[in-house]
Amino acid sequence: MTVVTEPTARRGGDANAGRKAQTQARILDAAIALFAECGYDGASITAIAERAKVSRATVFWHFGDKSTLFQEACRRMLVPFIDKFRESITHLDANKRIFELFNVYEQFVSQYLGAIETFVRWALESDRMRASLQKPLFALHDQFLRDIRETLLELWGDPNEAAELAAAFIALLDGNLLLDLMEPNPTKRELRRAGLRRIAELVVQAKAQA
Repeated sequence: MTVVTEPTARRGGDANAGRKAQTQARILDAAIALFAECGYDGASITAIAERAKVSRATVFWHFGDKSTLFQEACRRMLVPFIDKFRESITHLDANKRIFELFNVYEQFVSQYLGAIETFVRWALESDRMRASLQKPLFALHDQFLRDIRETLLELWGDPNEAAELAAAFIALLDGNLLLDLMEPNPTKRELRRAGLRRIAELVVQAKAQA
């Protein structure tokens, strides 16, 4: 009889975990491609399974249902950016970090503008799509809001003021995003972004002089 030692068992477990991760990655990559090409309703589990070279049952076993698969596919697109974003701001002092947060938000918008435009269209067209998109997209949105609020709190120490100004800044960023989608004029885009920074500079200067 073969006795499985603990290191051998661990290696077997690691190999199984690795295969599971690879299978999930293939399914998610296939789902991202098909959701982008066909929309939520047009991308069937059968087509996703065929592109990922797995069975329908495998897709359901890993993700449960189409809505969860869609959320995870969105998250797979966003997580690398979130990780990069977190690394980019941790070393900065609060005065510089607030403006870097604006840069990161705008970099995200520029990088994913096509996908964001598609997400917005889907959300407007379908209640089911809107419900599926809310969790991954609002998680990222809320992370930006928290980081702006915490940076302002670090600067001034007033939680109410930090929360109010963070909400105002994120609203301006969101407004610029909406205008980017509706009027993709580079000159006007840069003017709007410069205007946001000017407002932030005035706020920071006013607080420093108070």
